[in-house]
Amino acid sequence: MIPNTLTSGTLLLVVAAFASSLATLLLLYSYVSRTDDLRPVTLVAAGTSTLSLVVAHTYLTYQFVVGDYTNAYVWENSADYLSVLYRLTGPYANHEGSILFWATLTAVVATWTVYSSRFRGRGANLAQSISLGIVAVFATMLVTQSPFTPIEIAFPDTPAGFVPPDGDGLNPLLVDPWMAIHPPITFAAYALLIVPFALGITHFVSLFRGEGSVFDEWLGSMRQWLRVSWLLLTAAIVFGGIWAYGVLGWGGFWSWDPVETAVLIPWLALTASLHAINRYAKTGEYPIFAPASAAIVFPLVIFATTVVRSGVFRSVHSFAAGGIGTGILFLLGVTGTAAIVLPFGYWFLEAEEGSRDADEPWLSRRTVYHVAVLAFAVLAFISIWGLSFPVIRNAATGVEVSVGQDHYNLWSYPVVVFGLLAGGLYALLDLRRRKLAIGATAAVAVATLVAAFIAPSANWYLSDPAVHDPLVYRVVGSASVLSIVPPAAFFAGTWIWRYVDRVRGVPSRTFKVRETGIVLTHVGGAVLIVAISFVYLFATSASVAVVGIDDAGNDPEPIVEETPDGEYEVHVTNYETTEEPTIEEAARSPEEVLAVDEDASLVRGEITDLDSVEETTVARLEDSSVWLASADDSLFEEGTEVIARGTVFEGETPGVDAEAFVYTDADNLGPVSEPPQAVHTPRVTAHELELAVYEGGERVAEGMIAEQEYLRSEMNTNDAVIERGITGDTYVVGSIDERGASVTIDTYPLANQIWLGVALMLVGMTTVTLADSRRKRE
Repeated sequence: MIPNTLTSGTLLLVVAAFASSLATLLLLYSYVSRTDDLRPVTLVAAGTSTLSLVVAHTYLTYQFVVGDYTNAYVWENSADYLSVLYRLTGPYANHEGSILFWATLTAVVATWTVYSSRFRGRGANLAQSISLGIVAVFATMLVTQSPFTPIEIAFPDTPAGFVPPDGDGLNPLLVDPWMAIHPPITFAAYALLIVPFALGITHFVSLFRGEGSVFDEWLGSMRQWLRVSWLLLTAAIVFGGIWAYGVLGWGGFWSWDPVETAVLIPWLALTASLHAINRYAKTGEYPIFAPASAAIVFPLVIFATTVVRSGVFRSVHSFAAGGIGTGILFLLGVTGTAAIVLPFGYWFLEAEEGSRDADEPWLSRRTVYHVAVLAFAVLAFISIWGLSFPVIRNAATGVEVSVGQDHYNLWSYPVVVFGLLAGGLYALLDLRRRKLAIGATAAVAVATLVAAFIAPSANWYLSDPAVHDPLVYRVVGSASVLSIVPPAAFFAGTWIWRYVDRVRGVPSRTFKVRETGIVLTHVGGAVLIVAISFVYLFATSASVAVVGIDDAGNDPEPIVEETPDGEYEVHVTNYETTEEPTIEEAARSPEEVLAVDEDASLVRGEITDLDSVEETTVARLEDSSVWLASADDSLFEEGTEVIARGTVFEGETPGVDAEAFVYTDADNLGPVSEPPQAVHTPRVTAHELELAVYEGGERVAEGMIAEQEYLRSEMNTNDAVIERGITGDTYVVGSIDERGASVTIDTYPLANQIWLGVALMLVGMTTVTLADSRRKRE
């Protein structure tokens, strides 16, 4: 590192990297030597690391809020016109800042385990060493790729001492309240997964060292960490779906975009891990798989990060693409290898051969539970392969291929159906009704097969496979979506029955609350699966072109256009164009003109004095040391508030109290009430269209749609009108400019049932988490 890059922010990162590395080594030494003599130093090192990262992130946020464009990262991801909300969220708008935010949260979690009295005993030092070691990798990455790099270092051609007057702006896709919430929740979920990973690795290392399992000691805490992370990650995926639904303009919750798919993978693994660990806690089964599943989720998070940050995958989320760095690849290699090799190595070398009890039937709760957990693993593999195959094929052959939505949908569908049947079968077996369970499951399986052939129209088929498509695509794609209803209803019904049977006559309120959470989570999952299966297959779309919209506001009668099929009428009542920032907002005060370094400036102020300098008329603004100057002596009038653009000349002038002159002319000056529009180029031009949509004479949607045109980034975003109903959403969006609009009306049946399913799952898991916390205190 060269000295002039060592800013105060980067120095904090250096301290964090050193302190976390020191704490890692001290904890590792304590584990190997079985001593806590160096614990006081370890506490200081861990605390210093976390404090440094917290202060660094706070300082970066401060730079965004005040618009400190001496920082290249701030300049690249912020601008004066942005509201405070998007300046506060700007720090994690790109790679370096988001890694800093993730590292900060991870450090807080890791250091909490070091200071907490709950994390003591066998292997605690190793688990904490692993956690802080990952923090050290993050911090070292940030030192080499700092979010505090000065502008003159990032851009060597920049003149020494130059400070940009304004920032380059935030990625347009991030200018949305949901995207202000989505990344922090995602990174919080990721940070919490560091503890299960460390405990899982520590478990196998301890077993290899002959020290016995540490898993049981922290099992209760492990489950709570995983549950909270599951809640946060689920909420993050939901918020991302809401953002995509409202902002991208293609009107969809899910498109199997690479980044969406990548985030789904750790969610599936996390769900499988929770099931495995719950089973282990109750019966002792999965002694290898349970800790291994807890350990593998974090490497999958790193894998998801490589998808988001690498730029290799084409995605609407590629706003942070720009190189993931060797640090992320190093983490992926080390954590992935440890999470896979250690469990497999222990299973191969040390584990005793497990066997089924001689009197246990082949179709038991245990085997069915295995199938349910395996289903999540298979779904995760389908997603991993769909992401990885195009990259592997391109690297091996140089041929670019893509994996479409049919890969994910058609391979996943039978796994989901099978998983629902297994889940329902397990619930009945849990009621000790074996014959009923087998008979009911067989009947539902037959009903599922029959339903697969019931398709009232072509829309009911899962896909439209071609003759040359793979056999799986042709078989599954030719099935009716109705086939999802029997297994989903069976799954939800059996879990409700199980719930009623288990809570009947049980006095414990905590037990009832916990069981309520379990049934809500499972029923919510069934509702979600059915809604997702139907929402896209039965979606409809119609479009209509509307011209002459610039006259809409001048005519009391709306512009009426009908879609080609005659299904909808679109009534346009008003069209407006707004700019951001406006010329009034963009114009600088005299003080701001002196504070920035620019050759030409747009300035605003009241003329408080007139004078002349060398046959040039000058006008003082706001009794300041900034003057307007012009060769036209009739241009200025004292007492007038004006906006002017001109070349800035700095320096003192005899006889005039001036630090800077803004030289302008009649074309570049005007009163505030009628400013010279030609001198200002906005960052964003928004085209807004007020309309109502009618179907069969009944109004089905009303509101304002808009398209924002970001002039610098050459990117557009959309605001849709979403009319929600019990049976589905009517979604109206448009491509709009001053010449006209192309309005699209989409319908999404069962859209709100998606939110219902997610809400039930989140409420259910929250209830289980709180109930278990209460039970531990009782």
